Amino acid sequence: MPIFIVLPLALISFIVFVLGVFYLMTRCGKITLYVCFFFVAVGFFIYTAGFLSSGERIVDILLAALRGVFSTARMFSLEDDYDFLAEIEGIEWLTDNKWMQILFWFSHISALALIQAALISLFGRKLIDSFRLCLGPHNEVYIIKGSDKNAFLLAENIVTHDGEQKQPDKKRLIVFLLEEDGDEKKIHESAARFDGIVQPLDMDHDFLYYLNKARLGKRNWPRKEKKYNIVLMPGNESAPEDARLTAEFAKRKYVKPENLDIFVFASSEWNREKIEEITQAKDGDQRKYPYILHIINEVDLLVRQTLKNHPPFECPGLGFSGAVASRDFTVMILGFGAIGQSAFLHLVMNGQFVGSRMRAVIIDKNMDDLRDCFLHRYPELKLCCDMEFKSFDIQSEKFFTLLNEKSNVDYVVIALCNDEINKQTALDVKLHYERKDKPLPFIAVSEKTGGLHEAKQDEKIFTFGCREDTYKESVIIREKSDRMAKAVNDVYREMYGGQPWHELDWFLQESNRASADFIPAMLKLAELDEEEAINKDKLTDDSSLSEILAETEHLRWMAFHAAMGYLPIAPEEMRKRFKNYTGKINSKDHLDFTRRDIKFRLHACLVPWNKLDKVSEVYRELEQIAGKKPVRDFKKDDRNIIENIPKFLKKADNIQT
Repeated sequence: MPIFIVLPLALISFIVFVLGVFYLMTRCGKITLYVCFFFVAVGFFIYTAGFLSSGERIVDILLAALRGVFSTARMFSLEDDYDFLAEIEGIEWLTDNKWMQILFWFSHISALALIQAALISLFGRKLIDSFRLCLGPHNEVYIIKGSDKNAFLLAENIVTHDGEQKQPDKKRLIVFLLEEDGDEKKIHESAARFDGIVQPLDMDHDFLYYLNKARLGKRNWPRKEKKYNIVLMPGNESAPEDARLTAEFAKRKYVKPENLDIFVFASSEWNREKIEEITQAKDGDQRKYPYILHIINEVDLLVRQTLKNHPPFECPGLGFSGAVASRDFTVMILGFGAIGQSAFLHLVMNGQFVGSRMRAVIIDKNMDDLRDCFLHRYPELKLCCDMEFKSFDIQSEKFFTLLNEKSNVDYVVIALCNDEINKQTALDVKLHYERKDKPLPFIAVSEKTGGLHEAKQDEKIFTFGCREDTYKESVIIREKSDRMAKAVNDVYREMYGGQPWHELDWFLQESNRASADFIPAMLKLAELDEEEAINKDKLTDDSSLSEILAETEHLRWMAFHAAMGYLPIAPEEMRKRFKNYTGKINSKDHLDFTRRDIKFRLHACLVPWNKLDKVSEVYRELEQIAGKKPVRDFKKDDRNIIENIPKFLKKADNIQT
C-alpha cells in the first residue's frame, strides 16, 4: 500500500486511540483503569506461560516468572517480545490461536492506555477537565465561586445527595472557581474526592470567561442542554455584580430559564438590595432577566431551622386553653450581634399569642453602641414586644443577679463571641434553673465550629449554627425549607392573582415564609395535627376559636411588619395619600397606595386588632370615592388565612410529591 495512504491511516488511528482514552477517562475513569490493569495482568500470564514451555525444573519456573515480569515491564516502553516467544518450541497455543493473539495485543494496548492515563494525570489535567465539561456523563453542572470549608461541604452534599449515596453522583459535576489567594494544590486534592474541577481565577480574565469555559450557553451536542446552578458563596463582595453578569451572559447566550438557577449568599442588607434589583429589573413590561435568583441569608436559615425544631408554642411553661396563652412569653437574648438580632426578630414573629405579651431581656457588653441603631431600624417593635436592653458582660455577677430577678423565662438564645463561652454559659443557666427547681426553658446555643448536632424537639438545651446543618443540598439547592412558603403563595395566587414565587420581590417572599413558619403554631392552637388539618375544608367550625385564631394571625402579621422596619399609616394620612396620588384615578394601585408603601415601609394595618375596623372603614370610604364597591374588611382577610390553612397544607404536599 502506498506510503501516502499508510501514514494518514496510521495518524488517524493514533488520534482515534488517544481521543478514545480521553473519552473513557472522562466518562468512566476508574473502570477504564481496572480493565487496563486486568489486560496487563493477562499479558504477564501469557509471557510467563510461554517462557515456562522452555523448561520444567524449579529454576526454569523461577526464570520464566522473572522473564515474564521483564517482558511485562517492556510493554510500558512500547516494546514486545512476541518474536522471541514464537521461537520457543511448544508455543503453538499462542502462535496458532487467533483469540490468544488478540488477548496478547489487547494487553499491550492496555499498557499504552495506562501510560497515556498517567501522562494525562501528570500533565493534562486542564485538558481532561475540558473533555469532562464537554463529554462527561453529567446533566447538571454546579459552578461554585468560593473554596472554603463551607463550599466543599455543600459540594460534597450535592454529589452525594446529602450523604444518601456513598459514591458521587456521576450525573452532577462540581466546578470550583478559586480565588487567587487560595491553595490550589490543596483544593485540587479536596475536590478530587468527588471528581470536582478547580478553575483558578486570575486578573487577566473576568467572571464571564470562566462561565464560558464551563460551557454555559454552549451547545452540548448530541445531548440535550444541561442544567446549570451558579452558587456565589458568602464573603463574596462582588456577588451582586457576579449575579448580574451571569444573568446578562445567559440571556445573551439564549440559555433557557429552566436551565439556570443562581444562588447568592447575601450577608448584608446592602448586597441583598443590590441582588433584589436584578430580580425586579424590567425590560418594558417583562422581566429583564428571566432567571431564578435565590437570595440566601445564612444566619436567617439557621435561626428558622432552630425555631422550626423548637418553636415558641412548645415552650414548657407556656400553656394554652382555647387558643389563649396562660401567661406572657419571655425571651432572653445573650449577645446581640448578627445571630442574636436575627434570633430575636424571628422570636418576635413567632411568639405572638392572644392573652400573652411578649417580653425580651437583651444583654450585650456593647449594648450602648447597638441599641439605638437597632431601635431606629425597627421603630415599631414596641407594638409587639416589651424590650429591656442591658449592657454588661455575661461572665459577671450582674448576670446571675438578673437570672434570680427574672421568673418564667421561656427561651434563652446564647450567641456570644466564642463557642466555648456560649456552651459554658448554657450550662450555667441550666444549673441555675435546676437549683431553683424551676422548669428549664429552651436554651439555644450558637456553635459555628462544632460538630453536627441533630436537634430533637424534646431537648431543652441544644446547639444550633453548625455548618453541617446549613450547607446541604436540600437546604440550599432544593430549598426544602421554602416548600410551605411557596404553597402559601400558590394558594394566594389562586385566590387573588399575583406573581409566581421566583418573581416576587424579597419582602413578599419573606412575608410568605413568615406565614408558613407560623402554621404549626396555628395547628397547635386549634388542637389539630397536620394529618387531621389537611383533610378538612377549613381549619375549624368553631366561630369563637376561629376569631381568636384570626386575632393571633393579625398579631403575627403585625410582628412580621414591625420586624421588617414598617411604620403605620394613620387614617388621616390614608386620606391625604389618596388625594395626592398622581396615577390613574380608578386604578388598583391608587387604593394600594393609600394603605401601604413598600418602598418607604408603611402600612395602615399596623395597628392592634381592636383598631383594625377603623382602618377598614376609612379604606371603604376611599373605595367608594374611587368608584369601586366598598367591600374591604381587613379582619376578614385574617379570617380567610385561618380558613385556608388546610389548602396551604395540601398544596405543600403536592409540591413535595
